[in-house]
Amino acid sequence: MNVVSRGIKNATRSPLRNGAIVLMLAISIGLVLSMLVARSSVRTKINDVMASAGTKVTINAAGINGFAGGGNPLTAANVTTIKDTAHVSSITSTLTDQLGTSDTNLVSSIDLGSFGARQNRFFDSGSTTITPSDGSAPSGDTTTRPEIKPRISVTGTTNPNSSSVNGGSLTISSGKTIDATGSDLVALVGKNLATKNNLSTGSTFTAYGKTITVSGIYSTGNTFTDNGVIMPLATLQSLTSQPGAVTSIAATIDSSANVDSTVAALKKSLGDSVDVTSDAAQAETSVSALQGIASLSLAGVIGAAIAATTIILLAMVIVVRERRREIGVLKAIGGSNLKVVGQFVVESLTITITAAIVGLALGILVSGPMTNALADSSSSRPSSATTTMMRPGAGGGFGRGFSQLRTNFSNITASLTPQIFLSAVGITLGVAILGSLLPAWLIARVRPAEVLRTE
Repeated sequence: MNVVSRGIKNATRSPLRNGAIVLMLAISIGLVLSMLVARSSVRTKINDVMASAGTKVTINAAGINGFAGGGNPLTAANVTTIKDTAHVSSITSTLTDQLGTSDTNLVSSIDLGSFGARQNRFFDSGSTTITPSDGSAPSGDTTTRPEIKPRISVTGTTNPNSSSVNGGSLTISSGKTIDATGSDLVALVGKNLATKNNLSTGSTFTAYGKTITVSGIYSTGNTFTDNGVIMPLATLQSLTSQPGAVTSIAATIDSSANVDSTVAALKKSLGDSVDVTSDAAQAETSVSALQGIASLSLAGVIGAAIAATTIILLAMVIVVRERRREIGVLKAIGGSNLKVVGQFVVESLTITITAAIVGLALGILVSGPMTNALADSSSSRPSSATTTMMRPGAGGGFGRGFSQLRTNFSNITASLTPQIFLSAVGITLGVAILGSLLPAWLIARVRPAEVLRTE
């Protein structure tokens, strides 16, 4: 019987003990694979965050905050300066306005509550005659009170799909999108506003004394933005007699490494006429939390590999000690150290490979839930990113709270690639080899004469 067949046979000599060893090794190897998957998935997400969130810069006209504040909009010259700034790869320009009852025949889909009524109390919106029903006036008496009507947000943009316009979740439910680079009298209308005014694709409405054709109906899932109108930037500039005017620009930088220098260059060239902000700090917060998961996953890989190595090492040491007489006899009848050691290495590999088959299958099953569990546990921790509020007004969104950090965690997808699988197999083989080194050394020290004399 050769070394390989003897080693494989020896692996089945004690089914109960070796079965327990295989089970413990399988759990460790499964944990290695699941931690490798989690780390790879998080690293991929980190790269995505740095390539997207970490490269956004917002330039707002100074003094303008949503539909409040004063100040003057950015000019066409400002837009050109921003576009020509080094490392700015693309920009989305927006101009925001509001449609009152004198501007359009549309009726807002938002019913004002007490908060909305207070925010709109300074707008001129007509009056209505009502009869108090609270007993404050004799029956039949009437009084005139202001009739407050909510306004409709309208956004002119060069990119209706930009997150700076709609929060990044716009869906065209019917019709088609607009050519935002043109100047046609067309618009996208929010789903709620369209329903309120019985509008559909091809319908028309009036705004600023012009007839506007509905190109499509959009939905964002947000009550405020779904009460809005989106037009090509040039169209709104023309309708409102503001040629070249822009209230906000979302710029994409070619690399997150160039964000700080680009922000500094923009502030220097544009001066006090703009407010320049970047989401680099928010991206850094998100990435920092994600890197924590990656580090935890790496620690899990190392810990599981050490545990597996320790298990096979101790198991083989016990085997060697139990078979000292057998080792002595094999050497006494002419077996070389190489052959005897080879037999035990094969036995170790057989046990480890058996455990690896079970463990890798287990790892494939639990890698997804394991990754999600790590993400959920980390996203539940308090973070400044979870309380970040989007600046109101850039594209019609007012007071839209969001949690970029939680979004980053929820979008982590566990994926098992061939490279990860091969890495797990390599670690498994390394465990088997390392677990055989000490037993091999012990075997080499066994002297047949001493063993046979004492046993």
